[in-house]
Amino acid sequence: MPGPDLILLGYGVDDTLQLTVQTQRLLAQTGKVYSVSLPPSLARFLKSHRVEIEDLTDRFTPGRPFSECYLDVADHLIRRTAEEQPVCFLSPGNPMFLNSLNRFLYMQAQERSLEVQVLPGVSQIDAIVSDLGLDVGTFGMQVFDARRLVTRRQQINPAVPLILVQVAGFSADAVTEPEAEVPPGGYDALAAYLAQFYPAEHLVTLINRELGQSAARATLPLARLGELVTNVRTSSSLFIDAVRPQRPARPTPDSK
Repeated sequence: MPGPDLILLGYGVDDTLQLTVQTQRLLAQTGKVYSVSLPPSLARFLKSHRVEIEDLTDRFTPGRPFSECYLDVADHLIRRTAEEQPVCFLSPGNPMFLNSLNRFLYMQAQERSLEVQVLPGVSQIDAIVSDLGLDVGTFGMQVFDARRLVTRRQQINPAVPLILVQVAGFSADAVTEPEAEVPPGGYDALAAYLAQFYPAEHLVTLINRELGQSAARATLPLARLGELVTNVRTSSSLFIDAVRPQRPARPTPDSK
């Protein structure tokens, strides 16, 4: 039976060599992969295994709308499926998580009746859950894009642990989506919105995870969120644990 026309691959978030065995074997078989700005150590690793890399970074020219860049890359990769099978595109983590280019590419391929396969690596959420030791099965988990949470007035359940990703999206310099807008008031708007669901003394943890490094964490009450966001990086996330109901104090023997 014919295989997929397009395969979206992920390479992990902690280590640039964090490829699954399945992905390594596939790339060894195909001998070629497309990407955008691969980490240098990963590029060296693939080249040592005789995998040809076609870097599409030059299609993202300064000042060009990202929608045009996505369309350009998607068109190029889809046209290559007429001559190559499969066409492999490699990107960080889970290709379908927080990756607008891959989502656009996936939709374009489906519209053309192309078969698409996704082979994810370790995603940002996997790493955060592991770092914090979250029991997702017992307590559940909410995940929101920080900027969209505020601009779309999405509802938070404070009884369920919350992870906010793309925190840097509140900075105009970090916005990469063509339709993205920084909420008025920036991080003040985020703090004010969270304060609708959490008490001022509830703890918020900033998680910074740089490629190839262990995660750095800092925790402060929500009322002091401004002190945390001064350390926001492009990879930063915020974790807010659930608000636990307070247990009534046990009566003392002398109480009536």
